[in-house]
Amino acid sequence: MKTGLKEVNSYTRELDVTVAWDKLSEGFEKEFKKAQSTFELKGFRKGRVPLNIVKKNLLPSIEAHFAEHSLNEYYRKALDELELNPINQAQINKLHFHEGSDLEFVAEFEVSPEVKLPKYEKKFKIKTTRYMASTDDIDAALKEIRERHSTIKTIEDGAETGHFVNGDFQELDETGNAIEGRKIEKQYIKLGEAAFSGEAEKAFYGAKAGDEIKAAITYEEDNKVTYLVNVHKVEEQVLPDLDNEFAVLADPDVKTMDELNSKLEAQIQTSLDREHEKEIQKEVMDYFVKKSKLDAPLSMIENYLTHVVDDVKSKNQNNQPIDEENLKNAYKETAESSVKWYLIKDAIITSAGLDVSKDLVQLKIDEFIEQNPKQKNEIKKFYRKSDNKEKLYEDLLNESLFKHIGEFTTNKISEKSTAELKKGKK
Repeated sequence: MKTGLKEVNSYTRELDVTVAWDKLSEGFEKEFKKAQSTFELKGFRKGRVPLNIVKKNLLPSIEAHFAEHSLNEYYRKALDELELNPINQAQINKLHFHEGSDLEFVAEFEVSPEVKLPKYEKKFKIKTTRYMASTDDIDAALKEIRERHSTIKTIEDGAETGHFVNGDFQELDETGNAIEGRKIEKQYIKLGEAAFSGEAEKAFYGAKAGDEIKAAITYEEDNKVTYLVNVHKVEEQVLPDLDNEFAVLADPDVKTMDELNSKLEAQIQTSLDREHEKEIQKEVMDYFVKKSKLDAPLSMIENYLTHVVDDVKSKNQNNQPIDEENLKNAYKETAESSVKWYLIKDAIITSAGLDVSKDLVQLKIDEFIEQNPKQKNEIKKFYRKSDNKEKLYEDLLNESLFKHIGEFTTNKISEKSTAELKKGKK
């Protein structure tokens, strides 16, 4: 077997293989004898048709079958000989074979490209922003908790801003007649919110159960709809007072509002710090993707995009039409960066000799159980599945990776209040 290898680019290879006829002839003859044993022709007993007649009838098909079988065999041998590990299925070009001639073919495939990492051990710089919890965050958390523990009070005196109105909403045409099929029954609205704010809510002021009112609602600039509303009931959400009694109700582990506020602030800050950690990792990844000399293999990009399409399809419960090509184009840049980081990450792990032991994986599982003793059996059952255990291994390896990189990272952190973040989004 003769082989030749051509580098088309950093990740594409063309493998030229030639196998001499004398290496193939014995196997080729066995193929014909095998075919002869089952070949049937009028005037001959099964398996007794002369070989020359069998060849006359089956030569093209047996040549094709033998060529395919031999191609697979010698392709694998050539890969082993050259120590090549393709990352995609090879495309076979220029396949030539006939009885008495050499087998020749060219296989084109992709390999993982060489990753030339930047000299990150000499330290590199990134910039991130750490957001600090503000009183607005605590107020929002308290509001959510109060709403969960609220009660509903029926209003007899008439609706005001902030009240809930329940009724049947019949849409009217321009002449004031009911539009058939455009009635929403037992609909809840809150006065002062969304479309039912400003001028729209005034029509409901003073409304009581049993009233019939007409209200014009503007949903968008040019979408004004008039309704005839039969009011069933008017209600008010009553929130508990912000006192020590409420604090205990919200969290039995605290005794006062001060303690509750401190605990909420700590929880919010923990969440914000997790987001900050994600930003650090993103900045690190962007640095390596930008600084590493690397081309992303097309097959890996295509696999990534295929997964994106499949994910969108799985979540498309309404079976809306999906333009796969546009979707792939939208994610192409993300796919390329993700593939590059995958290869870079693997290169860093290899060069730094990073790994996670089975003992460490089990220790982490034990920690989960210790933190959630009531779910002990469920946790054990979950991690008996190899896929889940492998995912935990990958997560721990990823932690080890960023810890390693962090030793060489100078992070210029600017601290800002979440109030500044919200202001910037307005």
